[in-house]
Amino acid sequence: MTEPAAARPALTGWPVEVIPSAPHPPVDIIVAIPAHDEELLLPGCLNHVAAAVTWARAIGAVDRAVIAVAAHRCADRTAQVARARLTDAEPDVEWIVIEDQASATVAEVRRTAVDAAVPLLDQSSSAWLFNTDADSLVPADWISSSLAVATANGADAVAGLVDLLDWNPPAAARHAYELLVTRGIHSAGHDHAYGANLVVRLDAYQTVGGFTPRSHGEDHDLLRRLGAARFRVATPMFPRVSTSGREDPRCADGLGSLLRRLAETSDAG
Repeated sequence: MTEPAAARPALTGWPVEVIPSAPHPPVDIIVAIPAHDEELLLPGCLNHVAAAVTWARAIGAVDRAVIAVAAHRCADRTAQVARARLTDAEPDVEWIVIEDQASATVAEVRRTAVDAAVPLLDQSSSAWLFNTDADSLVPADWISSSLAVATANGADAVAGLVDLLDWNPPAAARHAYELLVTRGIHSAGHDHAYGANLVVRLDAYQTVGGFTPRSHGEDHDLLRRLGAARFRVATPMFPRVSTSGREDPRCADGLGSLLRRLAETSDAG
């Protein structure tokens, strides 16, 4: 995940008010989750992802689902915890856990998860890539509503918003963050990008080269390249993903770093 933008050219987006409906026919999906020393928070993430898959299947929106966790240079039991939880998932959910020792950036970790999952799907089918983070909780309608947004708007990607969990900064820091977010919201949607809530049609993702190595901002970069290739990106206000407000982030220069800077600036003032 990366911090919201105060000012940048707007991505293509539409205000959306839709009732979730099933794509016709149902699609296959990958849910890619990077994780670094996340044995405590990852089970909650996976529980919520599994619930979203179950709901999307119940309404006929999804056929096959593959959950891919890339455990990046972990010093704890992240990989073991992921395998244990996914083994207990509903029988028809396919999954893979990769112990990634090679990646240098979160962009590469995300790509590792995707690349490991793709061979498990039938490439002749329509497939969508859902991205979230190990410290995040997706709502039960995350998959179904994101697909409904894409269908309603003829979009190839859906860039969603997040809500912060357990962030208790000084009032000035919270106000500064909310101002950054608000500045990026407009009548056509918003200008923000979060790896914790990013959905893209798999063939569009592959056409633009997927996540490319960069120290941060991999979500913004992917959306920029999709826009440059004339793919449509919807930027709805909902569904939103709840993500950790911790100020000791796993990813340098991401959302957690922004929150820490805002809190420190507020304290200094």
